[in-house]
Amino acid sequence: MLRFFRSSKTIVLIVILLLGGLTWIYTLLEGKLVNENRYGTFLFQSIDGWMDNQPELSVWCGWILSMLGALMLIFVNNRLHLIDRISYMPALCYILLVGGVPSIHQLNPVIIATIFLILAFIQLIMSYRSENLSYGYFLAPLFISVATFFYQYAYVFMVIVWFSILFLRPGYWREWVFSLIGFIFPFFLLFCWYYLLEDNYTAIFIFLEDIFSIHRNIPELLPSTMIFFGVCTVVGIITFGHLMRYIGSRKIIIRNGYYTLIAISIVILIMVAIIPDTLPLAWYLLAFPLSFFLSHYLVNVRSLRWGNILLWLLFAGVLTAQLIYLN
Repeated sequence: MLRFFRSSKTIVLIVILLLGGLTWIYTLLEGKLVNENRYGTFLFQSIDGWMDNQPELSVWCGWILSMLGALMLIFVNNRLHLIDRISYMPALCYILLVGGVPSIHQLNPVIIATIFLILAFIQLIMSYRSENLSYGYFLAPLFISVATFFYQYAYVFMVIVWFSILFLRPGYWREWVFSLIGFIFPFFLLFCWYYLLEDNYTAIFIFLEDIFSIHRNIPELLPSTMIFFGVCTVVGIITFGHLMRYIGSRKIIIRNGYYTLIAISIVILIMVAIIPDTLPLAWYLLAFPLSFFLSHYLVNVRSLRWGNILLWLLFAGVLTAQLIYLN
C-alpha cells in the first residue's frame, strides 16, 4: 500500500480524494451539525448565521474546504520541496488525520482559518530563500490577521512570525515593523468601515473584546476522539523522532521550514494546554504540521514494512474512530 501512495500518478490523487469523501460520508449523508463550541468571530458568524437553516450546505462546505486544505499541502510541498520528491502524501496524511475526528466534520471557523494560516506559512518559507523578501513579513501577518476574523485564537500564530524573524532570519528591523503593520492593517480597514460608513466606531472595540476573550471550559471529548488522539500520539512520536534524525542532512531552507512547522506544533499544543476548550477543533490546526512530519517518514523510510505498519495503524485508527462514533 505504501508503494502505491508514494507514487505521483494522478490515480493516487483521485484515490486520496475518494478517501476524503469516505471519512466524511456519514456526516455528508446525514447533514447533521454537531454542537461544538466553535467561537467564531464576526466573519464566521455572518456565514454561520446565513447557513443556520441549511445544515446540509454547512457540512458540504466544510468538506470542500477540508479537501482544499489537503490540496494546498500538495502545493506547499511541490513549491517549497519540504519532501525530496513530488508527492501526494501530505494530502493523504491530512485527510486521514482530520477524518479520524468525525465530531469536527462541519463548517467551522478553524477549517477556514487553516487556509489562511497555510498561506502565511508559504510566505514565511519563501522569505527564507532571499533576504530581500521582507514583504513576506507583511503578508504572513496579514493572512494571520484575516484568519483571526474567522477564528478568535488565530492571533497566537504571530508568535511564529516573530520566532522566524528572531531565529531563522537576519532579523532586520524593517521586518519587525512590517509584521506589526501587516497584522494591524485589516483591523484598521475594519475600523474605517465601522467609523466612516456605519458611524459606529464602538463596534470595533466590541469585536476586539470578542477576539481577545478567553474561554476556559473543559471540553468533553468523545471516546472515539480520545482513542484516535492516542493513536496519533504514537504515530507522532515515531515520525517526529525520524524527522529529528535526518533533519540535519537537509538543506538549510528545508530545515528552516521544518523548524517553523515544529514551532507551529508547539504553539498549538501550548494554546490547547492553556485554553483546553479549543479542542477538538484545534486538531485542524495541528493536522497541518503533523501531515508533513508523517509524510516525511512515509516517503523517506527505507523499510517498506515499517512504513506500511505505520500507515495501516493510522488507517485502523480512523476506521475505529468512525465505527465508535457511529455507534
